[in-house]
Amino acid sequence: MVFIRQGAAAPRLNAYLLPSFPEDQLEPLKRAFELGTCAPFDPMLELVVKRAPADWEGKKHEYMRKVEDDAGRKEPFVVVDERGAGGRDSVVWYVERFADEDEIDEGIAESTDVAWKIPVKTECLALMFVNYDIANMSLQEDLGNLDVDFPVGPGYEVAEADDCGGLDMLAERASKAAYLVAEPGEFELSEDEALRDNFRPVPDRVARLHEDVARAAGLISSWMIPGKARAVELPDGTKKEFPEGSISLQAKYNPDFAWPAYKWPEGSL
Repeated sequence: MVFIRQGAAAPRLNAYLLPSFPEDQLEPLKRAFELGTCAPFDPMLELVVKRAPADWEGKKHEYMRKVEDDAGRKEPFVVVDERGAGGRDSVVWYVERFADEDEIDEGIAESTDVAWKIPVKTECLALMFVNYDIANMSLQEDLGNLDVDFPVGPGYEVAEADDCGGLDMLAERASKAAYLVAEPGEFELSEDEALRDNFRPVPDRVARLHEDVARAAGLISSWMIPGKARAVELPDGTKKEFPEGSISLQAKYNPDFAWPAYKWPEGSL
């Protein structure tokens, strides 16, 4: 069986359900999030779904941000109100942080009482978070793309929800690559020029998993550039060694594989 390298544990955010969120929409909401975060095979983000404090209903996001800050929870969080109904069409609020003095000077926030927030389609939340986390995009840029007028004040409104630019999340899910080690007998090599010419710079050879091996592992076989396999450190601190001739390789996950059910974090609804 091929060895699929596991990345670092996905970051976790709290997601608070307001009383206005319909209880019968919880499972559709969770399925939409799972789709977008690429669970169960390669989650980018996890949510710990909780019921919001009773006094949050009707309050501004600035109030909620202050409650979290006062409790020592400085990380962003998610708020789910009535717009969280609708499965893949559902929308949640991503609440980041209070504005700083630099943002006042830049003319994008009226004061440091502004809590930066944005409504986002549930299935787009994980990808949006990753883009913010690696500074590929910012919440403020996305607000501008949604035609929000700056500077914003506390409780500012956002008419449209961010949808990652209309990205097809099913296609995005299908594009996720696994980083793996394959042992001799699990893959084939080729020096065919037509295959190698698909890559720049042109490699000496390409490799792919045998179809039956890929299928059993929940992967899709395609020609890729192989690398030399190296020992992998496991979570318990031990090292996994591989036989001589093993290679490192990429292959796309098969979203339609019979993956085990995703396990939500402990303490999540």
